[in-house]
Amino acid sequence: MPKEERVCQFYKLSIRKEGDVFPCCLGKWQARLGTIFDEDIFEKIETTNISCECEMYKTRDITPDDKMDLQRLHIMFSHECQAHCVCCPQHKDKMEREDEHLKKLLLFIEKYHPKYITVLGGEVLSQPKTLDWVENIKTKYPNIAFDTVTNLCVGKNTIKRAANIFSEITISILGFTPNTYNKIMGLDFDVTMKNIDYLQSNTNVKIRPKYLTMPTNVYELPIFFEWALNQKSEKIYLHNIHEFMDCCNLEDVFWQKTFSQVEADIKKLLLNNKEFIINQNKHFISLHPILASMLKIDNNYLEENGFTNIIKITS
Repeated sequence: MPKEERVCQFYKLSIRKEGDVFPCCLGKWQARLGTIFDEDIFEKIETTNISCECEMYKTRDITPDDKMDLQRLHIMFSHECQAHCVCCPQHKDKMEREDEHLKKLLLFIEKYHPKYITVLGGEVLSQPKTLDWVENIKTKYPNIAFDTVTNLCVGKNTIKRAANIFSEITISILGFTPNTYNKIMGLDFDVTMKNIDYLQSNTNVKIRPKYLTMPTNVYELPIFFEWALNQKSEKIYLHNIHEFMDCCNLEDVFWQKTFSQVEADIKKLLLNNKEFIINQNKHFISLHPILASMLKIDNNYLEENGFTNIIKITS
């Protein structure tokens, strides 16, 4: 299928922690438009031609007929986080010039009125100043839909605030038994599960459980998947840490045998829940290419079992 050609920054903008502005969250350095601290940043956004493409889109030059119609603003805040995930490469550094940074971000919202805003950290829910800022924006612009990615292991008051701010919450989970989860993430599994139950039972927030497979939690992937299928999940992510191939020789017989067992469990769950999955009638399950390869799930398998466009192999 040919990629849609468009002026990407007219529809989506991504602002990284340092203030660099890109046309999307995957933007390469050559697609950088400037920084939020540039006096002429809005002019740069609206006049700069860039060359960039991804799985879905390919940029084209701006024409006089093109108008800004910002659908999504993707903002990365501080790397501060209360978790201690063994696989996390981030330093938990604060955002430099934080007060000025937040004021500049507000100008973007006031000028372009995005329909959707994604906020990321670090862990946004454990950053008081960031959460206050997001809450104030939601109060001022109630029609903007906010979403975030979080470990969700926070206190009751924070969960209640989050439920009033976010329309969708993606929950990153690295292990699905208390011991594994607590060791890998340095967090309390029971607190996270209680918070998910609260969102499911008391709010309209759409949840998106996301499992990040790694060498020490691979056998718990089917347990997570079975649980996620029984939740009111908007979407399910079966993903893996990006470093998996660096950590392990996945061609080794040990990993081949390991994933063969996990493959059997996952495919059994897929087939046993086939009708339910297909009836979602949307992109319901995201399967990372590395994990898909190890589970021997490809586009042929998806087509043969009626999962095309319901389960997508994507990073």
